[in-house]
Amino acid sequence: MKKYLFCSVFLFGIILAAPAQNIDQLLKKLTKTENIEKVKIGKFMMSLGKAFGGAGDIPVARGIHSMEIYDLSSCDNGLKKDLAKQFNKLKDGGGYETLIYAKDKSDGVRIMVKKDKDTIKEMIILCMDEHDPAIIRFSGKIKDNDIAELVNKYDK
Repeated sequence: MKKYLFCSVFLFGIILAAPAQNIDQLLKKLTKTENIEKVKIGKFMMSLGKAFGGAGDIPVARGIHSMEIYDLSSCDNGLKKDLAKQFNKLKDGGGYETLIYAKDKSDGVRIMVKKDKDTIKEMIILCMDEHDPAIIRFSGKIKDNDIAELVNKYDK
C-alpha cells in the first residue's frame, strides 16, 4: 500500500512540475527562434561605456559586466501570445528568484535575480507588452547594498 501511495504522490508531483517553465528554458527557446533581434554588450564594451559614459558614479552600474537585450517586436503574433503564456507560468528555479512581478491586463514586468549570498550574479528583466515584448539580461557582481544606495538616492 505504501508503494502505491508513494508512486501516486511522485507522479502527482511530476505532473504539477511539468508545465512550470524556468527562465533558462525560456531563453534557450528564444535563441532558437527566428526574427528576434539580440544585442550583446560584452565586458570590454561595458568597461568603455563606464569609462566614457559617466556611469562610474552609479553604484549598480559598476558591478555590471555584460548585458543582453532580446527584442521580440518583429516576431509573429502567435509567438508573442505563446511567450505571454510562458511569462505567466514562469516559476522560480535554477537559482533564479522573482524580485518584482507586476501585471496589468496583458502587459507585465518580472524581474528575476540569481544570487550568491549578498551578491546578485545575474538579473533578468522580462517586459511583456502585447506588441513589443523584450528581455534584458545583466550579468556581473551587484551588491545588495549598491541597490539600497540607488533606491535611497532616487527615493526623494
